[in-house]
Amino acid sequence: MKILLRMIMAIAALTGMQTIAAQAWAEEKIVLEATATWESKGNIYLTGKDQAMFVGGLRGVMFVQDGKGTLNAAQIVCPGSIEVNLTSGESQGEGRCIVTGASGDRVFAAWECVGIATVGCIGKFDLTAGTGRFQGVTGGGPFVLRSAIGQLRADMITGEVDSIGLGLASWPKLTLVLP
Repeated sequence: MKILLRMIMAIAALTGMQTIAAQAWAEEKIVLEATATWESKGNIYLTGKDQAMFVGGLRGVMFVQDGKGTLNAAQIVCPGSIEVNLTSGESQGEGRCIVTGASGDRVFAAWECVGIATVGCIGKFDLTAGTGRFQGVTGGGPFVLRSAIGQLRADMITGEVDSIGLGLASWPKLTLVLP
C-alpha cells in the first residue's frame, strides 16, 4: 500500500511539474525599446497655495526601436493627471494608456511617475490587459515622460487654464509577456 501511495504521489508531482513547465514554455517574453512623441490637451487647476494639477490626456505615436517587435508603430492615448509643486517643481502623476497597433489589437496599461516639472517624470508602466493577439498580456517596465513645449490659455474668472503641450516618452526596457 505504501508503494502504491508513493507511486501516486510521484505521478501527481510529475504531472504538476509538467503543467508548470508547459505554462512556462507557452509564454513568450519580448523585451522592446520604445519611444513616443506626444501632444497633450487638458486643464491645469490651482489646487493649493503652491500646488497645481494637470488633468487631461496625451496622444501620440509609439515607435519600437528595432522595427521587428510586436508593435512596430502604434497609436498611444494616455488619460491621466500630474500634480506639480509650484515652488519646488516636484511632480507626480498617474494614469492609464491604450496602445493600438495597426491591426486594431490593443494593449492597456497603468502608469505612475515622479520628477521635476519641465525636466521629466520617471516611473513605471504596467501592462494590465490586451485584446486580440495581446489577450492576457502582462509585463511593463520603467519609463520617462518629458515635456518640451506648451501653450497656456487662462480663464481670468475661474482660474482654469487650458494646456496644450508636446513631449517625448521613452521605455528603455519594455517587457511584454504573452501567454
